[in-house]
Amino acid sequence: MTWLLEFFLLLLFLLFLCFLNRRRVRLLYYDYRQRILAKHVIFGRDDFVACHLVGGIDISFVKNDNVGACISLVVVNMETLEKVYSRTKMIRMTCPYIPGYLAFRETPHICAMLRETKRAFPQFYPDVLIVDGNGRLHAKEFGLACHTGVVCGVPCIGVAKNLYQMESCIRDTEHRNAIEKMEKKGDYFNIPNISGTTIGCAVRTTADSRKPVYVSEGHRISLETARDIVVRCSKYRVPEPVRLADQESREVLRQ
Repeated sequence: MTWLLEFFLLLLFLLFLCFLNRRRVRLLYYDYRQRILAKHVIFGRDDFVACHLVGGIDISFVKNDNVGACISLVVVNMETLEKVYSRTKMIRMTCPYIPGYLAFRETPHICAMLRETKRAFPQFYPDVLIVDGNGRLHAKEFGLACHTGVVCGVPCIGVAKNLYQMESCIRDTEHRNAIEKMEKKGDYFNIPNISGTTIGCAVRTTADSRKPVYVSEGHRISLETARDIVVRCSKYRVPEPVRLADQESREVLRQ
């Protein structure tokens, strides 16, 4: 019986440590999940037949509340950029925001929205999804767009409004100069990781906006195709599906 008592005391001690450092335990679990999911991500090639419908997802939060939010999905026709479908839903976040682990907070809600759309209106299910966040342009090269693409099984593009700064890419003088050299819609420059592999790019999406967006592969799509879709879908700085999704989610919260 002595070993049972020792085992029980050890278990109590481990539970006590977990209670004292729940954040650390959470991060260890997140790291483990990212490593497992990253084995299934597809970079560098287009794993879909055609792109006729492009979806955009955005989540807006209730003012002064980091739990209550509204998620919106907007699907547009790739050629005309006309909205063909939209869906909004109030949600409650169950995971805290931790930099570098946004997917664990948002992906479950994104996947639920996609499942509901596929079940109720399969004719409007997007061929490619754009999320408001990074894909491969991430410290672990597995951001929100990668996580969402793998879990939901959808070709996915990451589009961020701000640079995800890390050791290999910072907003320094060289970076700012490269932005200044982009003169017209579609101009871009690649962003490498520390070993020199391209993991994303800064893209000028309109002639009027000098501020770029940051595009990266999420899953089942090449960077070249992702960049082309983002530029073609942009009337303004932010691609139309995401821009409209942002508008709709904010409008719901204003009501």
